[in-house]
Amino acid sequence: MNIIIKTPNFIGDTIMSLSAFELLKLEYPQANFTVVTQAPCVDIFRGKGVKRIIIDKSKVSDKNRLKLLKDIREDSYDLGILFHNTFIDALLFKLAHIDKIIGYNKENRKILLDFYLKIDRNRHYINHYAFLINSFLDNKYKSLPPLELNYNDTLLIKKDKKPLVGFVLGGDNKGSRSYPQLLSLELFELLKDEDIDIVLLGDRDDNKNNKIYQEYMKHNNKEVINLSGATTVGEFIDIIASVDLLVTIDTSAMHIASATNTKFITLVGKGTSIFESVKPKVDFGKYLYKDNLDIDDRGAISNIEPQRVKEAILESLIC
Repeated sequence: MNIIIKTPNFIGDTIMSLSAFELLKLEYPQANFTVVTQAPCVDIFRGKGVKRIIIDKSKVSDKNRLKLLKDIREDSYDLGILFHNTFIDALLFKLAHIDKIIGYNKENRKILLDFYLKIDRNRHYINHYAFLINSFLDNKYKSLPPLELNYNDTLLIKKDKKPLVGFVLGGDNKGSRSYPQLLSLELFELLKDEDIDIVLLGDRDDNKNNKIYQEYMKHNNKEVINLSGATTVGEFIDIIASVDLLVTIDTSAMHIASATNTKFITLVGKGTSIFESVKPKVDFGKYLYKDNLDIDDRGAISNIEPQRVKEAILESLIC
């Protein structure tokens, strides 16, 4: 049996779809799986038994969309799973002559689907993906399979006897999700004399702030590693799996930590989704949030005091 899966577009969402993928593997243990995904999500499927990965560049141009259709048509598929909810995804699968296509009915695409459900916006994202698969399988399974990422040892960081703490505090491009620079500097001032090692993580846009934090700590005689913008997604996963604790504003990094059994602290600001719908289903994470009476909640993350973050870090390292 050949099964093709179109993943969500983002890293965190794709990680949250892994339990649904494991249900498919349980039900079809002899199946050949092809995954259509964005380039940053490829390493999520390391060691997952995927026969083929097709990188989706269709958002770039119509030409790339035609190439994607051609790539899909190179094989024939018995079942197509749409974890991404656009009409064009369903149309591509239909034009690729996939025997049976399942997905959520959005953008009036049910005419293209052989099995579909209405989206329940109150459902957790992990359940959202798994519920689609389990419904197709006549609700055969009762519990979510473990949500796990495979990772490798990394040579990019060298662990000492001291606890190693990773920080993903964001940059200007993260907007209301980013922990403000002044508060971050206050946090590092509080941490400069603690017996911990620090690695700064993030994308290239985070590097501007992280260079400031690195120089600030260097001025205070504490060396920190800055790897922001210098890693692949696979290396990012490996590093998070290696640290003793991750402090993050980014939900993708949070989901990587939860799927690699790494303790984490999430600084919760105003995100793109209701936080309870993406909160990891693990018991080793801490979530720092402080609400107030402001009508404009875009500055919510600024209410989290650096002293509170420091206390959560030390408490997490002791436990």
